[in-house]
Amino acid sequence: MKKTLLLHTFFLFTFCLSFAQQNWSRFTMQNSELGNSILAMTSDNKNDKWFGTELGMARLKGKTWTDFSMFNDKLKGQYVNCLTVDDRNVLWIGTDDYGVIEFDGSRWTEHKEQMKKLQMKFISKIAIDRNDVKWIGVTLGGLVRYDGRDWKKYTSSNSELLSDFILCVAIDRRNRKWIGTNDGLSVFDDNKWVSYTRHNSKLPHNIVPAVIIDKNDVKWLGTLGGLVKIEGDKWTVFNTTNSALPDNQVNDIAFDPSGALWIVTDNGAAIFDGVDRWHVYNNKNSVLPADKHRRVMVDNQGSKWFGSELKGLTRLNAHPVIGRIVDDNGKALKGITLTDGTNNAVTDDEGFFYFEVAHGGSITIKPTDEMRQFEPAEIKLQQVTQAKLHCDIVASSGMVAEGKSNEKVVVTPYLDEGYITISMESPVAEVEFVSPNGDSVRKLPQYRNGAKITISKMPRMNYTLFIRTEKGEKKLLFNLK
Repeated sequence: MKKTLLLHTFFLFTFCLSFAQQNWSRFTMQNSELGNSILAMTSDNKNDKWFGTELGMARLKGKTWTDFSMFNDKLKGQYVNCLTVDDRNVLWIGTDDYGVIEFDGSRWTEHKEQMKKLQMKFISKIAIDRNDVKWIGVTLGGLVRYDGRDWKKYTSSNSELLSDFILCVAIDRRNRKWIGTNDGLSVFDDNKWVSYTRHNSKLPHNIVPAVIIDKNDVKWLGTLGGLVKIEGDKWTVFNTTNSALPDNQVNDIAFDPSGALWIVTDNGAAIFDGVDRWHVYNNKNSVLPADKHRRVMVDNQGSKWFGSELKGLTRLNAHPVIGRIVDDNGKALKGITLTDGTNNAVTDDEGFFYFEVAHGGSITIKPTDEMRQFEPAEIKLQQVTQAKLHCDIVASSGMVAEGKSNEKVVVTPYLDEGYITISMESPVAEVEFVSPNGDSVRKLPQYRNGAKITISKMPRMNYTLFIRTEKGEKKLLFNLK
């Protein structure tokens, strides 16, 4: 399939209100303990969800919200910028004015002396490596290493760190630190630094708000110039020009159980299979309250959480089912209606369709078009626990001939190209076009299975098309008007 056919802006689908209400939920100051600007999100080992806002920190346990600013005065009215859970289920909290705070579920641990000594305000990210060492990004303060006893600070003055303005940190399989800054990307293996900028790499922009590393150790960067994939020495850039990425400012990235990327930008959110298949969510085709989102998270059960800047939190508690319908030649088919028994979807300009299925649920999707044969005729998915992004269908415009023979005979018209083909079990047939008044207009005594029959010069009328094989005769009405 051509690459251009696979890049599409968004899917056109029927998204009925009840369906939306079933799978999507919104949380604001009015119905939760959240502030309206979501700055940080994480899910702990018990699948409790933690959220940092401009008003402190809140937890969602099951359906119960708790405002943790009530339990720690230093979180009251405090910007909680980042949240990370370690292997012991201890929550590491990065704040503006009070630096790093630990919470083990009952006890709060502060590091007042070190925060003051190392000037650790405005914490942007806390990443934990395989040795349980904490790597703390400080806005305008560099990178701090904490191994449980000792603290060490790296800056652009005492190391080869590109910038003291740290935006994000991620740890790869080799325990290397990938550090996004406002001046490019730095990589540190505890001994050597390597830096990438627009001038020495394919990095499209030097501001790097997000870095995430997949199970194959492929690095994904969110920049102000698009999404970057680094696989070994190969760099691939996805932007609004060569993909369906909704905006070049990528603010955050998360993986779901299928390995797909969930991306939030200044102009909508998207799911991406990492190659060429996209679906964009915005406030026109989903329940998202705004197009600009700064945080995204996928929790332990596969629910997607979108944090906006001023309009609260949105949860998608379902998995997308995305497919494409093409004809026998790989051409996208627009306007094909599909149903799951309750909801309908219609293929867009590039042939894509979209459904949602609740976590652990089942769905059967059927395309409906009396003039086409579909393979498969329906898609059945049971106990869905992750996104399904390649539920593709091939459609033939073939019409099934009828008769006493048990042989399946399908006639496929290519009217624009001026020919038809006939598919049958027998290798050879006699084919005859008969006019409405019973006259034989054209007869092919030795038609071979699958061969083209030119119809461009035949009179434009209704025909009865007879196909006679050794197994019997079949016929259908063929319209050339």
